[in-house]
Amino acid sequence: MSRVVIWIVVTCLSSGVSRADLGLLSEQLQSSVMSELIGHWQVEDSSVNAQGEWQTGQGASWHFYPILNGHAIQDDWISPPLTQAEPANGRQYGTNIRIFNPKENRWEMAWASVKGQKVDTFVATEQDRKIIMTGLFNGQNSRITFYDIKKDSFNWKLEFQQSDQSWHEVYRIKGKRSLTKP
Repeated sequence: MSRVVIWIVVTCLSSGVSRADLGLLSEQLQSSVMSELIGHWQVEDSSVNAQGEWQTGQGASWHFYPILNGHAIQDDWISPPLTQAEPANGRQYGTNIRIFNPKENRWEMAWASVKGQKVDTFVATEQDRKIIMTGLFNGQNSRITFYDIKKDSFNWKLEFQQSDQSWHEVYRIKGKRSLTKP
C-alpha cells in the first residue's frame, strides 16, 4: 500500500499541470466553495509548540486542480516550497483526493504524505462559505476548517478535540493565490 501511495504522490507532483490545463469542473462542483480553491497558492503557516506558544513554520506551496473528468479535486502540498533551500530533514510532500458524494451531500477525502506514510480520511461539508472537515489525524479526532475564502486568499486551521470535547487549535495557514506553480 505504501508503494502505491508514494507512486501516486510522485506521479502527481511531477505532472507539471499548468493553470491553462486545469480543465473544467463538473456542473455539480462549479458552484461549490471547494472549487474556489482551484489554482496555485503560497502558504504561511504556524503551529503550537510544546510550551503552548505559536511558532512560524517553513511555508508551503499548495496546488489544487480538477481530476476524474472534473468530478473530483486533487491538491499537492510541498513544504517548504521549492523556492527555498531543502532543510536537513527533507521536504514534506503530500496529496489529497477530494470527491463530492451527492447522496451524502458531503465531500469525502483521503490525505497521504511521504513523511506520514499512511492515508488519513476525512469528510467535509460546506457551511456559510466555510469548508469543515472532520476525521482522525495522527490518531486524534480532528477538525480542519477553510474559512475567509476569497478570490486571492483563504485561512485554514487544524483543531484537535480535547477530553472535555472542546476543540484546541494547533496549526493554522494563510494562503495567498500565486499566478504560477513554483
